[in-house]
Amino acid sequence: MAAHLIDSNFIRWASSEYRAAHQDAVDSLEVLVDQIVDNPYLSFVHWLSQFTLPWSLLFLGEWGEALRILAAEITLADKNGDRYRGQTLHLYRAWVHLHAMDFPGVLEICESILPSLDEPERRPWRRFCLALTGSAEAASGRYEAAADHLTTARIEMDGRPVIHDWYCRMLLEQALTDAWLGKGDLKQARAEAERFVAATLTTAERAWQALAWEASARVAMAEGERGHARTCVDRAVAAMEGFEVPLAAWRIHASAAELEGRLGNQRAAGRHRSLGRSTVLALANSLGDYERLRKTFLAAPPVRAIIDPGGGTRELSRSRSARRRWSPSAGAGGPAIFPQGG
Repeated sequence: MAAHLIDSNFIRWASSEYRAAHQDAVDSLEVLVDQIVDNPYLSFVHWLSQFTLPWSLLFLGEWGEALRILAAEITLADKNGDRYRGQTLHLYRAWVHLHAMDFPGVLEICESILPSLDEPERRPWRRFCLALTGSAEAASGRYEAAADHLTTARIEMDGRPVIHDWYCRMLLEQALTDAWLGKGDLKQARAEAERFVAATLTTAERAWQALAWEASARVAMAEGERGHARTCVDRAVAAMEGFEVPLAAWRIHASAAELEGRLGNQRAAGRHRSLGRSTVLALANSLGDYERLRKTFLAAPPVRAIIDPGGGTRELSRSRSARRRWSPSAGAGGPAIFPQGG
């Protein structure tokens, strides 16, 4: 059963069951470890586990462990002369760096790989690479460069769909929304945000659904449409309920805090800010062995804004013991996550 559990884990991961998918992969690999080397089919199963293990850890906010696993797998791929697998693993590493706000690091990885992804069998990874590059460019304020990469990916997807386009399109729509919003073109930003929501609602992926509604809320706030922004924030919070999605949760709480503050609801704003702050500190503390990346994440303006909205210089906890786990909200209509012990 272990090999089939790893197969099915991809579905669990794509349904936001990250913790279960990760645990099944760990348990299954422990069963198969002595057989993988001699069995080509099980070697392929091991490759499948390289999706669910780091990707689940990414979405669970356990970034340091994801990077540790990826480093070990990259070393193994290099040792075996498996350049193709090594390149895909580096792209997964770039994905972690994207969420940790290390945009130069993302661009360095992707620009070194993109020229070698032109072969037909590598189209899925080329589009993923373009989406990562465009996301990093948009987050860095280089909106024209972002649009070039993202539009190229969209044209390729529309012209010749391949495996995983449905997933990559969510990353692409998020980046396009951010790019148009950054440029101040609210009409285009609204159109992309609507596409982003539509793309996520065809999936069972709650983190992406929450992020899509959060992006729509930011567009609505920029337009002065506070009522629509409130609807979008409520839908983002509802999408997270019952799921462990810290990767999305800190952003949703940050936008909710901003909206409540604009509406004069300081108590609600403070509650969202507190939840967001706890989550970003836990994300940062997962990077205890990657101090440079940890500092980069904490120094990013969106992160600083929720950690210390007053712009003070309070010392952040650096203790690994502060690392926390998340559990689903128990109350209907309550916050989507609570840090355990918080």
